[in-house]
Amino acid sequence: MNKSSKAKNTISAMQVAAVWFGAHVGGGFATGNQTMNFFVKHGWHSIWLPLFSVIIIGLVYRESLIVAKNYGTYNYRSWALKMYEPYEKVFSVIFEIGFLMIVLLGTGGSIAGSAALMGTFGVNYLIGVIVTGVIFFILTIYGSNLIRKASTLITVLILIFLTIMTAVGIASNSANLTSLISQNYAPSSFGVSIYNALRYAGYQAFVIAIVLSASDVLKTDDDINRSVGFGVLMNGSMIVLSCLMLLSWTPGVLGKDLPILYICQQLDSKLLLYSYSIILFLAFVSTGIGCVFGAVARFENIVKKPKDIIKRRALISMVSMVLSMAISLFGLTKIVSVGYGYVGTIGIFAVIIPCIFGGRIKNYRFKKRQLEK
Repeated sequence: MNKSSKAKNTISAMQVAAVWFGAHVGGGFATGNQTMNFFVKHGWHSIWLPLFSVIIIGLVYRESLIVAKNYGTYNYRSWALKMYEPYEKVFSVIFEIGFLMIVLLGTGGSIAGSAALMGTFGVNYLIGVIVTGVIFFILTIYGSNLIRKASTLITVLILIFLTIMTAVGIASNSANLTSLISQNYAPSSFGVSIYNALRYAGYQAFVIAIVLSASDVLKTDDDINRSVGFGVLMNGSMIVLSCLMLLSWTPGVLGKDLPILYICQQLDSKLLLYSYSIILFLAFVSTGIGCVFGAVARFENIVKKPKDIIKRRALISMVSMVLSMAISLFGLTKIVSVGYGYVGTIGIFAVIIPCIFGGRIKNYRFKKRQLEK
């Protein structure tokens, strides 16, 4: 392979890793709520358990992407039928339900987070939910192209800002971080900490449905290994930094819907506070509308009425928004800790174990058949 081909393959691997990063580091992650509830509130193990979770997610993605490459299954429905053979009638349905739950919870979480953000500026929570729901619906119908084009930029802004924010946040309260680690601060048992790390990996594993659609540029197992390696490095670094910052401000951040916003407020920098608020709102918009797009794409060819495709998409969007607004009334923390928690438990048994072990066996047998030809 010449240098030009290697460079092209490396760029393709990085692009797919960026899709994973963009799906992972959205509005929910940018609040700090996810990392707080699955890692930081359980104690000092949060300085390394996030990397453990990301490596597990990476192993799931590796075997899943190789299955997709081997059998040409680059949409999650055809991939699920192949991955779960001979039990596809059961597990493909479970995967479908889990992914749709992620879509609704993601949209509901974005609405709840946006309403909570508005609440810090004096807006009533219910009014914030309604206003956000209306904004999301209008943008879903009339601003889809704008959001698609802006999503990459929003992800880059989140990455840049969170990197700066974590550096400032850790440095500003590093003494507390050192103290908690030296004391082995752990309000939860090690078993509970591990279980929550697995649940985090479990619900993030469903995101393979998004990564699959971008992975057809990966032509070899080495390309996939390289892409997963980039993804583990990018996602692992960001989540560990986020956990270190949140741990450094523990116990103050405990129980906060928007813990990173709380840290911004403690730093007493209006520039930091307003910049974060704007980026966070954009992240909610990008994540929430992206989830609605997922629901529309899934059901627009299943729902037969109305016959006009534009009206049909609008109807599916409206139903998705109403359901998501109802979910948002539970509040962001409940959505994350309970909603994502339950989906994560399903994901351990329906995605992580089958994909890592069953997928590994399936890929080994495929490679063996190819060598025997």
